[in-house]
Amino acid sequence: MKAKKIKRNLFYKIVSVLLIISSIFFLGFLFYINLLPIKYLTILFFVIFIFDILNIFLVNLKKLKKKIKKIISLFMILAIIIMTIASFYIGKTLGVLLNNGDSKYKLEHYSVIVLKDSNYNKLKDIKGEIVGYFENSTGAEDANAKLIDEIDVDFKNYKTSDSLVHDLLDSKINVILIENSIKGIMEEELPEFAKSTKVIYTFSIKTEVETTLKEVDVTKEPFAIYISGIDTYGEISSVSRSDVNMVMVVNPKIRQILLISIPRDYYVQLHGTTGNKDKLTHAGIYGIDMSIQTIEDLLELDINYYIKVNFTSVIDIVDAIGGLDVYSEYSFISYSGFSFKKGLNFVNGEQALDFARTRKAFIDGDRQRGKNQQAVIEAIIRKATNKSIITKYNSLLNAINGKYQTNMSMKKITSLVKMQLEDMSPWTVTSHSLTGKDASDYTYTYNQLLYVMKPDEDSIIEAIQLIDSVLNDEQLENSYNNLSGSSNKVTQVQNNNKNNDTEETLQEELQQEEIEENIEEDVEKENQEENSDIDLDPDNLQDQTNNEENSEKEENNNIDDELSDLEGDINQGIEEPLEPIIPTILIPES
Repeated sequence: MKAKKIKRNLFYKIVSVLLIISSIFFLGFLFYINLLPIKYLTILFFVIFIFDILNIFLVNLKKLKKKIKKIISLFMILAIIIMTIASFYIGKTLGVLLNNGDSKYKLEHYSVIVLKDSNYNKLKDIKGEIVGYFENSTGAEDANAKLIDEIDVDFKNYKTSDSLVHDLLDSKINVILIENSIKGIMEEELPEFAKSTKVIYTFSIKTEVETTLKEVDVTKEPFAIYISGIDTYGEISSVSRSDVNMVMVVNPKIRQILLISIPRDYYVQLHGTTGNKDKLTHAGIYGIDMSIQTIEDLLELDINYYIKVNFTSVIDIVDAIGGLDVYSEYSFISYSGFSFKKGLNFVNGEQALDFARTRKAFIDGDRQRGKNQQAVIEAIIRKATNKSIITKYNSLLNAINGKYQTNMSMKKITSLVKMQLEDMSPWTVTSHSLTGKDASDYTYTYNQLLYVMKPDEDSIIEAIQLIDSVLNDEQLENSYNNLSGSSNKVTQVQNNNKNNDTEETLQEELQQEEIEENIEEDVEKENQEENSDIDLDPDNLQDQTNNEENSEKEENNNIDDELSDLEGDINQGIEEPLEPIIPTILIPES
């Protein structure tokens, strides 16, 4: 009996010690990560302190009944389990925030390429050869050094990538070493390059990223973030073209966010270069700092931080938070065959990426794609600042871990989260897109005529003015006021392997449907206006009624004729709508 009592007392002491340890770890993690507002942290500290002292005192009180002690010990064990689990998730949060995509480094992937009909099949076969390389690749010297460690070769530098490739195709040089992003450009612009060559060796190099931080107090001062979306899946640190180029100007004092979208093909002078301008998307090949400094030159703005994501990031993050209600300005069919309706659409990760990538479904092409990308970001902000996000906490942590790269420190990120948790105030999101004219011109990266978009100076000036307004604490108009009503369900209306004719027919049906709806709305509006002007004089009532009936018949006949003509034109296979009501075209995204 005495031995049982000793064991029982020992058990209570062990539980008491474990409760103290778990409480210390839990509170220590909370203080270190600094996510909770001080008022919540203070309340939690006192609650845990009182709970621990009271329960430890009671469970070790000799005069207390054994049954009551058992109940108290169960509460203590439950508290230990809860705080241990909470500590695990806080530690996990710390790990995700500290693992910000290894922003100090970047990965460049290189290929050794020869002509397809050559006798070179392995790296050892090119021993003693002269290897051509593009000298403007940021990691060119490091890549050469790594290759020469593997095989004894000499090198010849080229000032332009196109001359490098053309010399290989013309057999003026037998081997070239090229970074894979530039290789991708060559394959797009020169179909014979992919057909006539083969890769005999690949390797990657890890080089340091040089970015200039412009630190501010992100909870009190306005700041700007460059959002870069690269056109790859997989590892986020890989160098690639930046297909999404967006600047987010944030003013935490007035809860204002300005999103400025810059088309990927914008014809700009890459920072620090002379001669030909280049597409903005090509800036990503030379590193994140090149993109940042080029945009700073364009918008006359200091960019404080950057965040880099890729296709995988978007899919995983949207799925982790349970999908998004994203606003679409138009009804359209995406390049993967998803049908989006005008208004709110509930999307999963794959659909959100598809929504943000589609451009050939619009007459405005890349301009409208930029607006859709802004709509996805706005939807993520809206979802992430909602209280319901707490239920998705674990899945969100898993989704973003290693899926983004940023130079914003953990301290800055947590201070923003902490500020938001203080009052969960909504943010005003205003969108602006730079525009330009379609053209063709020579580029710095590929010295041949390529499609580019020549900037519209008025849209740049307007962007600079909007930036100044946000920096000066001026509230802008919300671009996403029309978000009421239920969300449309996104459906896949075709498989990827269906032919273009099917997709064109679907686009035509959508266009005809919306044109008919617009005509009907116009007629209804006109009828309402006419009804409001009816003369109720008994002497004239009969005449007005007859006139109204005749007018209505004539209007209906006109509508029937217009729809009939429209249907006939569509059946003849036109590629543009008769009226610019819906900015869609019939070319499917490739």
